[in-house]
Amino acid sequence: MRKRKLRFFICGIIQLSVSVFFFFAAAFVSGNLKNYTPSAIELYDTKGLNISVAQASSFVGQGNFAAAGTGENISVTDTGENKMVSVYYQETTSNYGEYAKLHFCEGEYFSAVVSEENVVVIPESLLKELFQEKNEGKKRLYINGEEFTVCGVYEDGDVLTQLGSADIPVIYGKIPENSETLAEHLLIKAEEGKTAGQQQQEMAAMMKIPLEGEVNDLEWLHQLGDSILLLGVFFAGLWFVLYLCVFSYKKLMSVYENKENAVQRRLNIIFAVGIFLFAVIGFALLLQLVQIPAIYLPENNIFDVSYYGKEILNGIQQINTDGRVKDFSRICAVYLGAETMLVVVAVPLFWAGCQKLRKGLKVL
Repeated sequence: MRKRKLRFFICGIIQLSVSVFFFFAAAFVSGNLKNYTPSAIELYDTKGLNISVAQASSFVGQGNFAAAGTGENISVTDTGENKMVSVYYQETTSNYGEYAKLHFCEGEYFSAVVSEENVVVIPESLLKELFQEKNEGKKRLYINGEEFTVCGVYEDGDVLTQLGSADIPVIYGKIPENSETLAEHLLIKAEEGKTAGQQQQEMAAMMKIPLEGEVNDLEWLHQLGDSILLLGVFFAGLWFVLYLCVFSYKKLMSVYENKENAVQRRLNIIFAVGIFLFAVIGFALLLQLVQIPAIYLPENNIFDVSYYGKEILNGIQQINTDGRVKDFSRICAVYLGAETMLVVVAVPLFWAGCQKLRKGLKVL
């Protein structure tokens, strides 16, 4: 009997430890979601918005946004023209690197005051592929026979970022004079208290151009990542609430069934009711953790399962049909999917660990 209790105790500790590890992993994924994707409203059209990148660039000083043009698939070569690599090239405003959350391992994003016209920012994977030998000086490459200087090298991101990205390096270039390249997307800094639609209208009013396109509220996706983690903590904490309710019920039943003196009965009843009230307070506190963004909830019935199914299906279809090379919503979806799986595994493990630990300690 003692050995059995010890086995339960050890299994409980192991399961709880693994569960906590998964919760920490989910928190890490949620943190990286914010670290590698913009906290912004994304307005985009794969065919191009009705404003050029050059025009958008002239408004950068008046509004909190960045722009990237409709890209093109091109080939780049090293200075010796020994190696050719297919890449996706986009013209952007000078502040795009900050808004797109690019993390640099070398150099920096080109600024608006850079005198050199032909400068590009490349990913670390392309750097390794084109410049295998260590080169401490300026790195140069050729695009359509024209020489460009590499002013910055950004990290490719973690595994989840790479899973959500297209399998082609993306390089960013400065907007040439008189460029007519249309903007593919705008990244508008998310402002608290304003909807994506309101910020889209404000941006259109500032530019005096009707900005029509698809809207992705990436800030809401960040909040959804927090909500998934907190929802996992809520369901894990429910074990303690249910345990206290069962304990209170059994205590009351024992008072009813056993013959005790009046004073002892009253004390036991007060104790059982106190435990139940403690469970109610705990449940009320846990409910504060459930903060799902309203945009993801149905208007009339939050328990409408078909609504959530349709929203998930629409999201998957949109991600698969957009055909975008740099799709932040797809990257967010990968992070959220990974975080959800970790939480789904962590919660049952936590419950099982608590049960085993209870049996090992022989609380009941």
